[in-house]
Amino acid sequence: MQILIVFIIFLLLLGFLEFRKKTALEGFLVADRKASAFEIAFSIVATCVGGAATIGVVSNMQKYGFAAVWWLLSGAIGLMILAIFIAKILRASKALTFAQIAEMFIDKRARLVSAVIICVAWCAILAAQFSASARILSTFDLNFNSSLLIGGAVIIVYTILGGQRAVIRSDVYQYAIVIAAFLAVLLWLNFNSPQVFENVNFTLKNDAFGYDKIGYYLLVIGTSYVIDPMLFSRILSAKNERAAILGSIFGAVGITISSIMIAFIGFGAMSLAADGTSGENLLNVSLFNALPASLGAVLMLGLLAAIISSADTCLITASSIFAHDILRSEDLKIYRIATLGFGAIALLLASFGGEILNYLFAASNIFVSGVATALFFAIIFRGKIDKDLVLCAMCLGGALGLAAAISGINAFAVAGIITACILCLAARLKFNAASSKLDPNCVCIPQASEYEEK
Repeated sequence: MQILIVFIIFLLLLGFLEFRKKTALEGFLVADRKASAFEIAFSIVATCVGGAATIGVVSNMQKYGFAAVWWLLSGAIGLMILAIFIAKILRASKALTFAQIAEMFIDKRARLVSAVIICVAWCAILAAQFSASARILSTFDLNFNSSLLIGGAVIIVYTILGGQRAVIRSDVYQYAIVIAAFLAVLLWLNFNSPQVFENVNFTLKNDAFGYDKIGYYLLVIGTSYVIDPMLFSRILSAKNERAAILGSIFGAVGITISSIMIAFIGFGAMSLAADGTSGENLLNVSLFNALPASLGAVLMLGLLAAIISSADTCLITASSIFAHDILRSEDLKIYRIATLGFGAIALLLASFGGEILNYLFAASNIFVSGVATALFFAIIFRGKIDKDLVLCAMCLGGALGLAAAISGINAFAVAGIITACILCLAARLKFNAASSKLDPNCVCIPQASEYEEK
C-alpha cells in the first residue's frame, strides 16, 4: 500500500508543478509543441498499453490463446501507417485538436460532427480505463466502488492541474514502471515456473480466432490507430515533423514488444489460475496471489501505471475537444471544468460494471465508422473531395457504428466502414469532375496557417 501512496503523490505533485507554471492554452492542449521523439514514443506506447492491452487482452487469451495479441498488433500496424503517410501532414497543420484537423480537410460541419462523435465514444473508452484501474486497486484490500472513486479521482485531479504537459511527462515515467514490472514478472516465471511456457501455441490464427476476426481487428482496431484523437494529440505536441514521425515509428515498435510481453505474462497467469477463474481476474487475482508479495505489488503498480497513462490521455482528449471544438472556448477554466465533467460521466458508466473490451469495441465501432474512415480519405486526398458526400459518409457510418455498439453485432460496424469508403471515393470522383470545369490553378484547400491559434 505504501508504494501505491507514493505513486499517487508523485502524480498529483507532477500535476501541481505544471499547474503552477500557469500554462497557456497551447501548453494545456499540445504541451507547447516541445515534445521530443523519445517523449512522443514513450507517450504513445503508454497511451496504447492500457486496460484493454493488459487486463482485456489477457482475458481474451482464455478464449483465443496467443491470437488475442491481434488487438495490439493491429494497433501497431495502424500506427506505422500513421507514421509513414500522415504524421508529417498533421504536424505541419499547426492544429490544436483532432476536430480542428477535420475542419481543415473537410469543413466546419465536419469539425462539429467529429467532435460530438468523439465525445460520446471516448466516454466509453474512459469508463473502460477507470474500470480497469479499479480492478487493480481492489487488490490492495479495497472494494470495487472505493477503488473506482480513488483511481478516478487521482486521474481527474492531476489531469485538470497539469494538462497535456503533465500527461506526456508522466507517461515516460509510468511506462518505465510498466516495463520494469513486466520484466520482473517474466524473470520470476522463467526461473520459478518455466513449465508454464512449455506447451504454449504461439499461432496468430486458430479455430476460435479465424480470418474473419483477424480481418475485423485489422479493419476496426487498426484503423482506429491510423486516425485517432489521442495519437493525433501526441503528434501535434511534437517539437517538429521529424520528432512526430520517429516518435510514431518507435511507438509502433514499442507496442509490438509490449504485446509479446503481455502474452507471456498472460500464459503464466492462466497456468497458475484455478479452474473457473474469470478472465478479467487472471492478472489482479490469480497471478498476484501466486507471486511473492513484493513482486505482486510491483506488478499491480505496473498495471496501474499502464492504465492511468491511457486514462489521462483519454480524459484530456475528450474534454479538450468538447471545450475547444464544441464550446469554442479559450478559457482554461472551461477546459478544466469539462475535464471534471467527463471524468464524472465515465465514473458513472464504469460503476455499472461490464467487460473492459466491450467498452473499447463499442467506442471503436462508433468512431471508426463515423469519423476515422472519412477523415483518412480526406487527409490522403488533401481535402480535394466533395464536402457534402464526406459528411454523409460520417453520418451514415456513425449511425451504423452506433448500431453495432448498441446491438453488439460487429457486422453493422463493417457495413458502416464500407459505406463510408464508397461515399468518400464517390466524393473524390465528384470533386474531380467539378474541378475539371474550374481554373486548374485555383487553391482547393485552405493553407495550414489559417488554422493557427491567434
